Amino acid sequence: MPEFGRRVRQTFFCLVWISGLAAVDSGGYGPKRQYGYDPQEASFVSISPRVDLKRAPNFCGGGTTYILHLENVSLNAPDSEDIIISSLSEEQYHELCAEDPIARFQWFRVSAQHPVGPGIFSLDSQDGTCARITEPLQILPEKELHWTNHGNVPDEPLLNSWVRHDSCQIPKLQFSLWFPSFEIRNAWLTQANCIFAELEEEAHVEDYVCIDVVQFTLQIVNERHIDPNSIPEGYLFICPPRDFRTELDTASYAWPACPAYWSLDPSGADRLSTEGARLVGFPAIHIETSLCGMSWDRGVYKGLRRFHEGKGLDPDDREAARRLGYPLYEVLSNRVPYPARKVEHRHWCESQDPQHCRELGHFL
Repeated sequence: MPEFGRRVRQTFFCLVWISGLAAVDSGGYGPKRQYGYDPQEASFVSISPRVDLKRAPNFCGGGTTYILHLENVSLNAPDSEDIIISSLSEEQYHELCAEDPIARFQWFRVSAQHPVGPGIFSLDSQDGTCARITEPLQILPEKELHWTNHGNVPDEPLLNSWVRHDSCQIPKLQFSLWFPSFEIRNAWLTQANCIFAELEEEAHVEDYVCIDVVQFTLQIVNERHIDPNSIPEGYLFICPPRDFRTELDTASYAWPACPAYWSLDPSGADRLSTEGARLVGFPAIHIETSLCGMSWDRGVYKGLRRFHEGKGLDPDDREAARRLGYPLYEVLSNRVPYPARKVEHRHWCESQDPQHCRELGHFL
């Protein structure tokens, strides 16, 4: 099928349309179709069985879209792109582009000293930096903020909403902010070419990541290899997640000045400084901030431009976003890069690279 793959890559709309059909036929709804490629006709043909319904459901990442089933699409036909454009609404096309395999999953750690939130970031893996490109979207996370206690280590909630842990039972805590992914991604795909034009960006569009998950992790790291039995009796106090909301911007989140501290006092009134805790014999408090989202290659953005033009829309304008009711992205005037590192998997920092931890501000 190499010829088929080549032609599909040349016609991005065919790739999106076929991705939709594949999602339809893997969902277990109704009779299964089989598709074949005719190299003589350069066409993608539905060969069996016949589905009488003109539309079939496509379940992509929790969203629901309906795609017109075309019985025969010739990739050689001069109007093949127009046929596919006419078969999809703007919202349907954006939803298909918003998920794998069209979108690319990205996960990276950023400096714990900077506020973060949903929106568009530019990641420079070579320089080890990222920069927020747009103003934070005024969108609330899907769930109420709360710490996830991995290992279910016993704790004691306090009246001031802080949580106390005994030093002999050290937790690993994490909370994630999940924002409405389809709304955020679709809004970006609708406005991306407009923002690229505003930024005069052409060379590095693949580096732009649409962030819809923010994760904060706090763990105790025994980098000095202290004997667990020799850790003094004491208490670890953890702040409530509400303290991560920034005062100036409700859509941004950041580590507070004191997210956690050690104390020998069960009330926590007598806080130990970082140096004081070290001298007493308590292990270090390690924090990290991670961002998760999707990126797209140049061909996707070209396809979006062609699709919007085919719908009579100006890709360099936010008309489509306004009409579909999406939030509008506003470009930041001060786009300052700060340390970041791309990671391949969603795993915690294991503190095996001291320079990495210092650059990203991992230790309190």
